[in-house]
Amino acid sequence: MDTNHTRYFLLRTAEEFEQGSSRLHWHPTHRALMLTQNQTLRLPASEPATALAAWENATPLLVDRHGQIARLRADRQGVEFNSGRGYLPLLDDELNPIAPQEMVPSEMAPPEGEFTDAFLSQSSQMVVGFSNQSDQHGVVVFDLQRRWQSHCALPFAPFRVWLDTEGQVWALGDTHLMLCQGQPLPLPYSPQGTRFEPHVVNPNALSFSWSQALPADWHGLSIHGTHSALFLLVHNTEGAQRIGVRTLSDVSRPIHWHQMDAELPFAIDLHPLDLHSTKTHRLALLAPREAADSGFLRRDCPVIEINSSTTTASHTPDQPSAALPVATLVHERFPMLSQAVPRFCASADGQVRYQAESDEDYPVFTERPRELHGLRQPHYHLEGGALLQTVLDSGAVDTLWHRVYLDAYIPTGCAISLSARVFHAEAHRGDAEIIEQPQPVWTSLPSEIPYQQPFSSQPLSSPPPSSARRERGVFEVLLQRQSGAVRQLRGRYLQLRIQLNGNGKQSPALHALRVYYPRFSYQEVYLPEYLRQEHPVDPSDTTSTANGADFRERLLASFEGMLTPIEGRIAASDQLLHPTAGPMSHMHWLGESLGAPLPRHWPEARQRRWLKQATLVQAFKGTLSGLRLALDIVSDGGVERGEVVVIENFRLRRTLATILGRHMDDQDHPLTLGTGMSGNSLIGESLVLSDLDSQSFFALFAPELADEEEALAVKRFFKEYAHRLSIVLNGAGRDKRPVIEAFLPQQVPAHVQWQIIETDQPFVLGTSPLLRVDTFIEDTPKPNPVELNSTQVGLGDVVQNPAAFSPRDVNAQA
Repeated sequence: MDTNHTRYFLLRTAEEFEQGSSRLHWHPTHRALMLTQNQTLRLPASEPATALAAWENATPLLVDRHGQIARLRADRQGVEFNSGRGYLPLLDDELNPIAPQEMVPSEMAPPEGEFTDAFLSQSSQMVVGFSNQSDQHGVVVFDLQRRWQSHCALPFAPFRVWLDTEGQVWALGDTHLMLCQGQPLPLPYSPQGTRFEPHVVNPNALSFSWSQALPADWHGLSIHGTHSALFLLVHNTEGAQRIGVRTLSDVSRPIHWHQMDAELPFAIDLHPLDLHSTKTHRLALLAPREAADSGFLRRDCPVIEINSSTTTASHTPDQPSAALPVATLVHERFPMLSQAVPRFCASADGQVRYQAESDEDYPVFTERPRELHGLRQPHYHLEGGALLQTVLDSGAVDTLWHRVYLDAYIPTGCAISLSARVFHAEAHRGDAEIIEQPQPVWTSLPSEIPYQQPFSSQPLSSPPPSSARRERGVFEVLLQRQSGAVRQLRGRYLQLRIQLNGNGKQSPALHALRVYYPRFSYQEVYLPEYLRQEHPVDPSDTTSTANGADFRERLLASFEGMLTPIEGRIAASDQLLHPTAGPMSHMHWLGESLGAPLPRHWPEARQRRWLKQATLVQAFKGTLSGLRLALDIVSDGGVERGEVVVIENFRLRRTLATILGRHMDDQDHPLTLGTGMSGNSLIGESLVLSDLDSQSFFALFAPELADEEEALAVKRFFKEYAHRLSIVLNGAGRDKRPVIEAFLPQQVPAHVQWQIIETDQPFVLGTSPLLRVDTFIEDTPKPNPVELNSTQVGLGDVVQNPAAFSPRDVNAQA
């Protein structure tokens, strides 16, 4: 709320801007409500019978991260790859030239059987489906880097296969969706008779785990997915098609079905355009090339948009069209240069590619992968408007709705206009009049909320010129009627209608709306009673001119709209000095005033935290806790994460014997973290390994009773361990070494000597060497590849295959 305690509703998400117009959509990248593009699409005409014949003959093409491709052999009895030397059989282990094995053993692919489909995931694992006439069906998973393969049987023939990010195999048959889970052991396992062996060597082997029947009379065509959702393309005998969407996280969840846009051709393949999308999904569909289109003029790839917020719990795609949401055709052009096979490529990098015809640049390829990109020539609808489905409920009867602020971008030649209707009960919504509002007026402040930047501060493309600064920012509208003696909008509920007008080449963008209620009226609060509005007033009067009280109220509202944001900035002026909320231009002189200058090359978050805790660092400067706090700020939380460990060197020496009567719990010990309890002993401080250590220790407690030899032991002890400090950097902390080295001289006392130790073995000092366990909780770092004249034997580097169809060719290029 503002300084007048006026509340507001904020609308800034796709769900809050949900509406029913096909000309408006929520742009997921710009996070704004915009006009949809209206390109003239050149889509091929596709008949179901012709398309299904092309679907049966469409072979997959796989592309690894090194540009090598693979496909099924013409007889579908094997897999072959092409790295520039022509097509060769894909081998299980290319490093073994004595007995090379084909991709799948012959007993798994008998002569009468064939491979049905193949897919390559982003983790460089390939899955191949196979089937034969003896009702033997299954999938084979092959890892390109580790060169292992695993297989499992399926109850139905897999027409299309797909691998998700968790390594689960999804297979789509004619009438069923199937799931396989599991992987082989990371290393070969050889049982030995001289030891106990597990009852099941690999309890998580690849195996069939689940199937779901498609609705009756619907048949599978294609399957693909993102990191969170799975998409199915199905058809029936009447030539209708549906898109099914289901989550990957819960197998028990139903499939949500969407009907296809009427303008779409009969498609036989699909591919998501964004693998990371979660709510609004855009899918590219592929239809066969028209036989009569010799010049390939109808070359556009159709793209549809599915909003997951519109999904229903429908289990059958043959329900009436009104019961199913629509997969909307996106009127943006995604042209293809040619089409060799009507199938998308399975690319290890996730890029959408299609199979194009070969050219003189690729003479060894009969078909080549080409990336699919949108045509960067936007053409938007000229106008579009719709009622927002979000209805604002003030919770109070007869609420006087006040003002709307639009956080928007309105380029030259474009406009955004609002209409509103108010009603007292939900039953009266349809009868309420929709009242057009005045045009929004640009405000000079970045936001009516003190010291806040508008959501539209990031440009949609290139930064606008200074002369066009009124196109972007915050616009305001005073909610009112167009006519009548009293032009207030009163009612418990408010519903807005948004109208966008563009110039064809550009679209306005509405990033957010803030609707304030109830009105804070200067007239009602500050003026005498006889100058206020008289009640009751006939609300149905739409012909009279505004009475004096109404005109005066709206006139004073103009001043209130200017003064309230100024009052808010004055009331919130303490934010200018706050290290978290203040502008960065204030932070440097604020740091100078506190005696904590800010290095200008530091990231903004680090500068703000340093300024926020500067007085605490100064209070404890010269102590171990102060140094840890300062290093934690400099390393962006590295001390807290264990990437930067500060150690007093005397703690590395095991001295101190068991002391009776002293509590030796090490729960908060910085090195052992509660793992060193051993009766009354403490690892690192209570373990005596020799008589010399005991002499040093006891002489420290009673120097006046020490003899000459013991005194020398004490001197040696202080010389070797006192006033010495070590900073251990591991993991990501090693990248912070330059800034830590530059920072230590001003934080460590002058008489203390320090050294920096780097390690790639994360552990809690004092525990890992004794217990032989890794007690630093983080993901195990991947081993580095062996490098000639660099790798030291036994330090963790391993020989690694490139994740490619042919590692030999990759290594030869390297």
